[in-house]
Amino acid sequence: MSASKNKPETFMSGILKFTGLSALAGALAIALLAPLAIVGGFFASAGITIFENLPDYIKPVNASQSSTLYATQAGEPIKVANFYHENRISVTYDEMSVNVRNAVVATEDPRFFEHGGVDVIALIRATLTNAAMGGGGPGGSTITMQYVKNSLVEAANLTGDKDAIEAARVPTIDRKLREIRLAVALEQEASKQDILAGYLNLSFFGNQINGIEAASNYYFGVKAKDLDIPQAALLAGMLKSPNDYKPDSEENLVRAKNRRDYVINNMRDAGYITGAQANEAKATPITVNLTETPSGCESNQTTAFFCDYVVWTIRNNTEFGPTQEDRENLLRRGGLEIYSTLDLNAQSATHRATMTWAPFDAPSQIGSATVSVEVGTGRILTMAENRVFDQTQSDELGRTSVNYATDREYGGSSGFQTGSTYKVFTLAQWLTNGFKLGDHVDGRVVEWNGTDFSARCGGWSGVWAPNNIVKEPEDLNVVQATSMSVNTAFAAMAAQLDLCDIRDTAARFGIHRADGNELQYYPASVIGTNELSPLSMAAAMAGIANNGVYCSPIAIDKVIVRSTGADFKVPESLCSPAVTPEVAAGMTYAMQRVISGGTGGASSTGDGTPLAGKTGTTDSGVHTWMTGFSTAVGTATWVGNVVGNKSLSGLRLNNKAANTVRHDIWRTTMKAINKLYPGSEFSAPPAEMVGATIVAVPNVAGQTPEAATELVKTGDLNAKVVVTQVASPMPTGTVAYTRPSMGSSVARGTQVRLYISKGGSVGVPNVAGMNVVNAKATLLAAGFAAVSEPQASQSQYFQKSPTIPKGYVIGTDPAAGTPAASAGAILLIISSGP
Repeated sequence: MSASKNKPETFMSGILKFTGLSALAGALAIALLAPLAIVGGFFASAGITIFENLPDYIKPVNASQSSTLYATQAGEPIKVANFYHENRISVTYDEMSVNVRNAVVATEDPRFFEHGGVDVIALIRATLTNAAMGGGGPGGSTITMQYVKNSLVEAANLTGDKDAIEAARVPTIDRKLREIRLAVALEQEASKQDILAGYLNLSFFGNQINGIEAASNYYFGVKAKDLDIPQAALLAGMLKSPNDYKPDSEENLVRAKNRRDYVINNMRDAGYITGAQANEAKATPITVNLTETPSGCESNQTTAFFCDYVVWTIRNNTEFGPTQEDRENLLRRGGLEIYSTLDLNAQSATHRATMTWAPFDAPSQIGSATVSVEVGTGRILTMAENRVFDQTQSDELGRTSVNYATDREYGGSSGFQTGSTYKVFTLAQWLTNGFKLGDHVDGRVVEWNGTDFSARCGGWSGVWAPNNIVKEPEDLNVVQATSMSVNTAFAAMAAQLDLCDIRDTAARFGIHRADGNELQYYPASVIGTNELSPLSMAAAMAGIANNGVYCSPIAIDKVIVRSTGADFKVPESLCSPAVTPEVAAGMTYAMQRVISGGTGGASSTGDGTPLAGKTGTTDSGVHTWMTGFSTAVGTATWVGNVVGNKSLSGLRLNNKAANTVRHDIWRTTMKAINKLYPGSEFSAPPAEMVGATIVAVPNVAGQTPEAATELVKTGDLNAKVVVTQVASPMPTGTVAYTRPSMGSSVARGTQVRLYISKGGSVGVPNVAGMNVVNAKATLLAAGFAAVSEPQASQSQYFQKSPTIPKGYVIGTDPAAGTPAASAGAILLIISSGP
């Protein structure tokens, strides 16, 4: 009963299909064969003009193609990543094997080289056959019509418009008429060879693979021009139903071989091959050589995070399109050849060092990133991170898609506090303001108030009392303060500058917060509280090495559109002076001492390359840095907490204290880079910059400690009141004498110790028989302010002695045992021999 009820429905369905398809066939026949004057009204009513201009996207050069990213190795480009929505590499007609061209024509469109875009006989026959079979019969589309249909679908895909994609795929009379019109128009503008090549470049071959070149590469590991007869026949056979015939699936092999052999028979029957060739080809078993072409940055973990930075560079820059969606489509469909700045040899060394000294699977999950930038060009040579690049949001240990090396806007983090590496910008401003490397600064722990600092762009209120990791000298010059990284000394330097000037100097070196917020300029920022990226610090280091000229970092050298060979405009490195060459040389002079005998000694490469640098450690050792440069390359290494505030001093990485591995990574990276990019001697700073401004110690004898302190400060010196009072004829509680002595010439900023009188006088010690050095030391230790030798013209102070050797001390003036004011001077009497 059920069967008899279904029969009328099947019959009616067949009638409807026959009627609809017959109408289509009739319309097509009329459109193709009747004079234009007769059919004009029909096409006008259908909204179609048969001789309308051909859209650009139908032309065979516009197929979507994958893009390729290259690094450089020994001067040669090396592919490191592919990007695609559809894996496609377009090639020309001549780059396709004659076997595959013949196989496709013999099977898909035997009269391809004879018709004008539409094979009317095949179309009507297919229509009638489908109607008689109730649908599901052979198609009547020519290769030209199929290419047009694929182009329409591809154009819709490129827009991302789902409705347009669906409209391009759904078979309707209107769509078929449009395909015919465009096929006829296309044949007037393009050669048969270009149409066939366009068709094969657009065709789908399963597994996200589009185009004959990508299919040849993937299934057989050969280029399309090298396909033999069995291989070509198999790929041509897949065009009917790619996923049913793809040979990388075991369950497909039998039907894939049957389909292949069918194509081979077509080639034989069309006269493209002989019967013997056909038999040999059909006897050949299907053998695949699957060659994966992974998409995206994950395919190469050595270069993954740099690769991701390139992707973000394309996404973020208007050179690649007006919107981010346009730029993404360009990357994944535009067939770009992207030649990056990455040096694969240097990158391999950096990646290996990073993963060795800060393993990605360490339980502590301490992070690390290193970046190297070429001096004078801004080209990023290395960018490595101690993580597996993974965009799947996996919570597996040691995997992330966050690039610790760069800013949040470029797929990075919010940055990390840099600690003392930021001090180089205070050093730059110090020298810019005319102060010198030999000038002294106060290294004592001081509680600072907001009024102690100048900030022309906005004040700061509060109290700040910076400390040092270890006890440092109280009185030291700027070079020593830099090499030992003395926080308190740099606070004292900043108090003599303007905080906004320091901020602006940092900004001229390209320094900006990784989270995009305003660069902070309150007092604590001078010792590194701003959160920055390693890329920013590496580029700043390269700027110092470049005689103070900062060049913005770039990741792309050039981009070529594969289909046309045209150069694409890319972001350029912009170079501008941050400081004068003299100031840069002075900075370098001080920073060299960081590596030759300061806090960066463990980063010395030992290969003879001149290096300069600056270390950084934040409060509690949460973040550690090593930054520095040769004359050729600047490099920044960060090791620290990604989340949390664990002290690295209490952790181990690769069996070493975690707060030391920054040196191992930086040293290993720079040692490899020095071979590839040899550095030379640094330029020397002006001699006067290395020296100090000389000032005189003021006469403060008899002054109260408070008044004396102010006088000393006014003289550009630092005062320290000595707690223990000394015997002196000066009034009790006033300054008895100073060290260095009053009137002596000293470097600007030198600490002047103020000795306070407790009254009384001091007996002059007996120093007879001592050499001059010991005699002076004894007298100074007794509290006398100054001890001097007589001038040659003062003959009365040179006396003969039968017992004391020539040049030794006979006595003093005042004489030994005589009461004398400790503020006074003692003159030595010298033996002239027997």
